[in-house]
Amino acid sequence: MVGKIRRLTGIISLGLVLVVSWSSLVFGTEMVNVCNHGDVEVFYASLGVRETFMSSSAKIQGLFSIDPGRCRDVVPGGMSDVTVAFFYRDRSGTFGNTVIKVKGDAGSFRPQISQICVNLEGFRDTSTRDHLSLSQFIMIWTPPCLHGHFPAKTSFGVWGKRNYSYIIDISPSQNTLVAPFPP
Repeated sequence: MVGKIRRLTGIISLGLVLVVSWSSLVFGTEMVNVCNHGDVEVFYASLGVRETFMSSSAKIQGLFSIDPGRCRDVVPGGMSDVTVAFFYRDRSGTFGNTVIKVKGDAGSFRPQISQICVNLEGFRDTSTRDHLSLSQFIMIWTPPCLHGHFPAKTSFGVWGKRNYSYIIDISPSQNTLVAPFPP
């Protein structure tokens, strides 16, 4: 009897180890730390997606700030794919959306979504709350935008990768003029 209990305990333990190992592979750690080496406070909005063989979800959020000399993870919590839009105020005081070139392997940071819908008041939305399909969610948050939201060009994306950690250095300058946002 004791032998059967030990064997059963061993099987259950092995099963738990396999489940934990599988979940860490499927739901890994995805992180993109953007470090602001420029002379202006930068704001960002990000749209993230997570697709697994059993489900999919999405989240969009913004505007969040990154002070000069600081870094911030721009991947929305729990998501694996991300695309990011940046904003800042130039020397004339104009607040605008800007495309910041990101260095890396050719095409490795090319955004899958060229524009996302943003408002300046701060916003957050998830597909799980609205019970939307992934394609419906992306359609809502890409142009044409809903009332009060405006199209913003994205600078980079990390799409179709798992268990990644990137550090991206940006150097926005107050001397670079930006086009006003909202347009």
